[in-house]
Amino acid sequence: MKIDFKAYLQKLQNLPEDKKKIVLWVIVAVLAVVMGLFWAVGAINSLSKIGESAGNIELPEFDNILQNTTPSN
Repeated sequence: MKIDFKAYLQKLQNLPEDKKKIVLWVIVAVLAVVMGLFWAVGAINSLSKIGESAGNIELPEFDNILQNTTPSN
């Protein structure tokens, strides 16, 4: 199946101005949705990597430090 882009472009050129604007805005909206999906997937992947890294952080145990200190008066 071959798409004839020249015929399609010629049909677009023959449309009235208001319909050309509608076609343009539909194309812009579709591209915005696709780009938004790519951004969301990338953000989710980055956040999951941060979550994995945060899980591997070893924090000092403050309970032991507080029990070994004596209050100074």
